[in-house]
Amino acid sequence: MSDISPSENCQDTAQQKGNINPNRKQAEINSYQSEVYLQQSIEYAPVAIAILDQEMRYFALSHKWLEEYNLPKDIIGHSHYEIFPDIPQEWKQIHQRCLAGAIEQCDEDPYPRADGSVEWVRWSIRPWYVASGEIGGIMMFSENITQRKQAEIAMRHNEERYRSLVTAISQVVWVVPSDGNVVNDNLSWRDFTGQTLEEFLGWGWLEVIHSDDRLAAGEAWETAIKTRSAYEVEYRLRRHDGEYRHMQMRSIPLFELDGSIREWVGICNDIHDRKQAEVALRENNALLRSILESTPDFIVVKDCQGRHVALNSNLANFMGKPIEEIIGKDDTEILPLDVAREIMAKDRQVLATGMTQTYEEDVSNGEIGGTFLTTKAPWQDVHGNILGIIAITRNISDRKETERALQQSEERFRSLIEATSQIVWSTDAEGAFVTDQPQWRAFTGQTVEEIWGWGWLNMIHPGDQAQTNEAWSAALTNRTAYEAETRIRRYDGEYRYLNVRGVPILNADNSIREWVGANTDITERKLFELALAQAKEAAEAASHAKSEFLANMSHELRTPLNGILGYAQILQRSKHLNEDERSRIDVIYQCGSHLLTLINDILDLSKIEAQKVELMTSDFHFPAFLQGVAEMCRIRAELKGIQFCHQLALELPVAIRADEKRLRQVLINLLSNAIKFTDAGTVTFTISYASEGKIRFEVRDSGVGIAPEKLQAIFQPFEQAGDRRRQIEGTGLGLAISQRIVELMGSTIQVQSDLGVGSIFWFEVHLPEADEWVKTSQADDYGQIIGIKDRKPKILVVDDKWENRSVVNNLLSPIGFDVTEATDGEEGWQKILEFQPDLVITDLLMPELDGFELIKRIRESETYKNIIIIVSSASVFESDQHRSIEAGGNDFMAKPIQASVLFQKMRHYLNLDWIYEQKKPENQLNLKNAEFVLPPQSEIEILYELVMKGNFKGIIKQATLITQMDHKYIPFAQHLHQLAKGFQDQEILALLQFHK
Repeated sequence: MSDISPSENCQDTAQQKGNINPNRKQAEINSYQSEVYLQQSIEYAPVAIAILDQEMRYFALSHKWLEEYNLPKDIIGHSHYEIFPDIPQEWKQIHQRCLAGAIEQCDEDPYPRADGSVEWVRWSIRPWYVASGEIGGIMMFSENITQRKQAEIAMRHNEERYRSLVTAISQVVWVVPSDGNVVNDNLSWRDFTGQTLEEFLGWGWLEVIHSDDRLAAGEAWETAIKTRSAYEVEYRLRRHDGEYRHMQMRSIPLFELDGSIREWVGICNDIHDRKQAEVALRENNALLRSILESTPDFIVVKDCQGRHVALNSNLANFMGKPIEEIIGKDDTEILPLDVAREIMAKDRQVLATGMTQTYEEDVSNGEIGGTFLTTKAPWQDVHGNILGIIAITRNISDRKETERALQQSEERFRSLIEATSQIVWSTDAEGAFVTDQPQWRAFTGQTVEEIWGWGWLNMIHPGDQAQTNEAWSAALTNRTAYEAETRIRRYDGEYRYLNVRGVPILNADNSIREWVGANTDITERKLFELALAQAKEAAEAASHAKSEFLANMSHELRTPLNGILGYAQILQRSKHLNEDERSRIDVIYQCGSHLLTLINDILDLSKIEAQKVELMTSDFHFPAFLQGVAEMCRIRAELKGIQFCHQLALELPVAIRADEKRLRQVLINLLSNAIKFTDAGTVTFTISYASEGKIRFEVRDSGVGIAPEKLQAIFQPFEQAGDRRRQIEGTGLGLAISQRIVELMGSTIQVQSDLGVGSIFWFEVHLPEADEWVKTSQADDYGQIIGIKDRKPKILVVDDKWENRSVVNNLLSPIGFDVTEATDGEEGWQKILEFQPDLVITDLLMPELDGFELIKRIRESETYKNIIIIVSSASVFESDQHRSIEAGGNDFMAKPIQASVLFQKMRHYLNLDWIYEQKKPENQLNLKNAEFVLPPQSEIEILYELVMKGNFKGIIKQATLITQMDHKYIPFAQHLHQLAKGFQDQEILALLQFHK
């Protein structure tokens, strides 16, 4: 059909126009258009197309078919086998199968040309159908893929050459994508490093780079990616056997057509041996230069012509010239001519004889001079040929001076021995006399024959010989000084006390060469010490007897005093006494109390002096302890009308281990004295850190002060400072007792005072932090907690330590809490989403996501921002508590977590009612029968907060306010007031818990 042009068809159509009805006319137009479209599709197709009928005659074809097979244009209607007479039989079979309905195709088929070349063709043959559905013939499609095939072959050859090159060379060759994320295997890399494929993929290649080089390698890689330039760096790479090898890494980027990086190709070249050689060379050069520069000698190397080849800076400095100006020159060019000739003559003698020469000479450069020892030796190569000389010159002026000084010292030593009153002696290494000892013989009266060897032992008192032998043997063994006090018999037969001291003189190998010593007569001093020791023993015995007497008397006096004070208190409660009689009873009670204080002080002092007092340490809450001491003394100060200041350092420990009773006794004594001797102004109580592990307690007042001559006396028993009026207020034992107690704690009380200005008392003592200051207990004042009323609160515990989570879980789960756990902040957040807890207990320092970030995430969440968060940390410092609250926590618990604190916070924040075991607790106050009319619940809550803070002063004020609210509350308020005055926080808490 394609041999008829579209114009001819149009003419035929016009001629027959009048004989065709309109429908037929439209059909012909449509048919004509279809043929035009088909022909154009064939013509513009990117592949060669030929359409044949059932007899394999050409029906239509494209110009590309004619071009591909070099055919003429007029082959329409001709048989395919006529055009290609040599077509193989197998192709004819393919044609027949396709005419029967089959589809044949081949993606790569070689096609030989007449000139012997081969072209590659991709072809497809399939049937085409007429309108009735019958096969009208076949369509053949052909595409010349020779260029693509050649490119593929060339690429394959390149790949083969690349792989062969990678195999042949010793370097590690690698290819990675543009981002460095390994996605393909690399056998050479894995063979070298020993990594598995899983370890190598991704960024795993960084793991075998030495940790010290990894950062630099990563930064260089990022720079190469940013600058799109070659990546070149040296680092240590771990080999499969674990050894790190120095490698030189070089990689270049390969770019896409758009300029982007397609991939990186690089090699790792093993430069370990070269690196080691460079290091060894540097070390050798550095060692040589270090030897030249570190020695105090002058070192020079000259060639056979006398020219300087090398020298150190010491010689250059002595010559007054830089090394660069000396190298290459001989002595005549840098030294005076007469000096140069003398030096060069000696050099020539060494060169001529080949022998080393050493000599002393006096040398001067005009400014510095002295005696020098020079050694000159021939400089030879490995074959023994003389290349020049090597000269080493040492300044021995100091040694010469030392030799002269030693000679003079020996002369002075001999004179000193003759002049001293001590007995100077010397022995051999074992302690035997081997030379005459004139001073020893003069003292003992022994002859030379008698002292020889170990004869000196015969003059030692028999009672001291065993001790002397033991001390001497120890000194010999340890090669240390020998010192002893020994009785030695004098020439007249009297034994005298002598202090014997000998020191060993050691050889270069640390062995003893000899002993030199001196004996000093200490008989008079020794007799005085013995008399003094006897007197001290007598004094201590008297003191002990006094202490025992005071202790016994104090005990005996307390018995009748107990009756006096007891009945005085009974009479004070009597309703039948008038005011005058009551005042006299008060005087009896005050006098008895004063006498009791005196007796207690005497008893304390006697116990301390008798060494019967031991510190009884325990763990206790430090801030509450200090608050109690301060509040007690604040009341006394306010009653006197002076100001009381209480200052605590921010990071004091929450709990300490100490003798609570004795520490309180010391502090109250110091504070009471300050208040007593201050009429106006301020008393300041300061607690701070003095140094690592030590806490400083300081009491400062603006009182009357202490005279300088009294500063030490005030610590003596029954000594008092100040006016007579104040002295009668105490026993004079408080500071003495306090000083002794503080000394037992390993410290001492210091004092600084000015008359009319005030005083400062302080001491610094080590108080270790207490790990557990409250025993874990699932009980409160109502008894054992066994459950929760009508609730099962959900608690999330977030802590990376299993033991910490276990403590909370084991405390809360048995009594009805639903507890779940998380090991870090990230897992904690997931548990919040799943578990939706009522309360979160979280640690601060955790891996992945820490406690601060978890709190921040919770508070920023719209859904969970109101969850109660309690921070639990091992830190006991207030600064950490403040940080956790500022971060968004509701409260803070110090570790180790105490059960009572945990239950209190659970009850407070979750508004819980406990279920108790049906047993009346022994420590519960018998308040059910107390006829107290309770104040409103709001007042109970205020009191509860005050007692939890340890604010006893606030409790007393609140009790006063309650009495003013209504008369019916007075019994309750008075009872509360008495408990607060006695700092009985547990009793107050029990009272409030009962009524809450």
